[in-house]
Amino acid sequence: MRVFMLACVLMLSMTPSLAFSDSALADLVDAAAPSVVNIHTTGTRAPRTAWDALFGGSQRFNSLGSGFVVDRDRGLVVTNQHVIAGASRIQILAWDGRVAEAELLGASPEMDLAVLRVRGLDLPAVSLGDSRALRVGEDVFAVGNPYGHGHTVTQGILSARARSLGREAFDLFLQTDAAINPGNSGGPLFDSAGRVVGVNTIVDARAEAIGFAMPIEIVRGALPALSAGQRVRAGWPGVVLDVGERGELLVGTVFSDSPADQAGLRVGDRVVTVQGKSVSTTASWAEWFEVAFPGEVRSVGVQRDGGRHEAHIELESRETWARRNVGDPVGVPALRITVQGLLPDAAESAGVRSGQMVISVEPGSWFRLGDVLLELNGIRVLGAEDVARGAVDALSRRSLQAQIIREGRRVTLSNRW
Repeated sequence: MRVFMLACVLMLSMTPSLAFSDSALADLVDAAAPSVVNIHTTGTRAPRTAWDALFGGSQRFNSLGSGFVVDRDRGLVVTNQHVIAGASRIQILAWDGRVAEAELLGASPEMDLAVLRVRGLDLPAVSLGDSRALRVGEDVFAVGNPYGHGHTVTQGILSARARSLGREAFDLFLQTDAAINPGNSGGPLFDSAGRVVGVNTIVDARAEAIGFAMPIEIVRGALPALSAGQRVRAGWPGVVLDVGERGELLVGTVFSDSPADQAGLRVGDRVVTVQGKSVSTTASWAEWFEVAFPGEVRSVGVQRDGGRHEAHIELESRETWARRNVGDPVGVPALRITVQGLLPDAAESAGVRSGQMVISVEPGSWFRLGDVLLELNGIRVLGAEDVARGAVDALSRRSLQAQIIREGRRVTLSNRW
């Protein structure tokens, strides 16, 4: 009987309809809705198969999504990059029915974030909140354009925080049970005070009420670069954590000359705080370091030798550290790749001491991102110049044989043309 009563209490506490009073939610929506926009795009998509290329050619597409105003004076609108990807025309539909053309200022496929500029609508900007202050179980609501049903409101709770979806950088999401559907992408997730705490980005198609939103801190950090059309880089501390036998967070690796190294962190330090807040799990660590940008400083408190130490880590991009340690990337047009020397972590992962890593690949290349080149046509690869010599030899012979490390395995590639 007690188990049954407890289950009933839990079910009632999770029922979205009990979260907001009708009038309170309606007041919040009245204030927030004018800042939310529907986005409609059109464009052409390149043929995906040889059959399409031969008989169909380029395909015209239409898509839809959502966005929200973050700067009234400049007319800046934030949305997901996948909402406007490949679009030749972007139209903004305001809550009152007005339509205007939008200009793409900047986009990041890695972050799935884009900034648009729209003139003439004079829409109010949203208020930005603090996702880190939001507790699991607190009320949230979303406003968006699901399946073209513009300015639709859904409500729910924050189901979980610090979710990882496997991205290389900025891999931090808020999970909510507020209904999010195709067309909601790029729209805002609001807290119970009507402040934006996230950007609705993706749903779990296997479930009915599992949606994910990027924390608003990502927008705050990326907005200056994206609105200027610049690339956004992630802040990198240069440290890898281990989980100890009792579940404690321990510093497992500190990369030489990295921000963590310069700040004085040592292998074996036990992490206890970041920015003065208690940190006891990898998820709580991620909330500070997966939403981080170069130049930002993180204060990390650690236990060491029975005492307390504070390290002030000034983050930088991993690319900056890489250039300082292994040199600049070098393009090899003949192979349609860009290579760079092996960093210590990549060399350890590949199980080799020398080679060149493929860090960029153009369409039509035989190589993949992350391949480590060891030998090209019998030429041992120590530096980028060896890759260039191997490429010249391959062109003259019209034959390439490469020894590489791919996904942890040694592989031989052979091609003739």
